[in-house]
Amino acid sequence: MKPDIKQIKVKQENLAIEDNAIPESLKKTLDTIAAKAADRKDEVVNVLSNEQPAKSRMVDDSYIQCTWWEGCYYCQDEDKNWHRVKCFT
Repeated sequence: MKPDIKQIKVKQENLAIEDNAIPESLKKTLDTIAAKAADRKDEVVNVLSNEQPAKSRMVDDSYIQCTWWEGCYYCQDEDKNWHRVKCFT
């Protein structure tokens, strides 16, 4: 059974950001990965810089660390909440 994921629109500094609620089980997985792997925040900022420069700046300013899991970059804010930032299919 797949967890229900709802999408929420968040507005920050005149930039609309689509944010997906992260299931608790995924939060635990991301915490574990982030604790063991190198921070990938700079990589996320670079990936987004050409195609979504405003989002790239938002990631740089708003998140303390980022990681990669199953085709997506996730970043964590200062309140330890994870946010799906970019997925590749």
